[in-house]
Amino acid sequence: MRNLQQPDGSFMPIHVGAETDLRFVYCAAAICFMLGDWSGMDREKAKDYILQCQSYDGGFGLTPGSESHGGGTYCAVASLRLMGFIEDEHLSKSASSSVINMPLVLSWCLQRQAADGGFQGRANKSSDTCYAFWVGAVLRILGGYKFIEKIALRRFLLTCQYEFGGFSKYPGELPDLYHSYYGYTAFSLLEEPDLNPLCPELGMTDLAALGIV
Repeated sequence: MRNLQQPDGSFMPIHVGAETDLRFVYCAAAICFMLGDWSGMDREKAKDYILQCQSYDGGFGLTPGSESHGGGTYCAVASLRLMGFIEDEHLSKSASSSVINMPLVLSWCLQRQAADGGFQGRANKSSDTCYAFWVGAVLRILGGYKFIEKIALRRFLLTCQYEFGGFSKYPGELPDLYHSYYGYTAFSLLEEPDLNPLCPELGMTDLAALGIV
């Protein structure tokens, strides 16, 4: 995996002929974190690449200079958290105590909750089930989840639930596996009864909270 890291700190998914962006940085960070072995990546270089992807408005694009995006912002913030650059003590201090400007990132994320209660992935886009996780998880990681309109978000998610099961991207559409997964993770972030707690940095069941690890 270390051979997939590029000189600028980004990662490729395969050795030749592929793009590089924050998605693969996050994949590398998640693998190293779950294995408890960071020899597969240079964290400092990866951090520098992540910071180059932050836009003027506080969000992160998938590549340097690109538009802020909910998925890119999640990959950036979750990676920094997994790599140890965002610690719990940073969340209660000023922006200068962390590698990123917390208030600016939080402001961008909070502005993504639309009038219908759902979250949009980019400014001026329609709300989409999956961003209830992508953006919601960033807010959970950074301590800003308490500021969202939870009742409105829950109502939006229910409009995306299909009568025979699963969740769709938008209300009134057919469900798919991708949005069904992120619909459930969004409900877990909302602490819906009978759902397991979620690790927002990994988007999976919090095994430690369940006493499994």
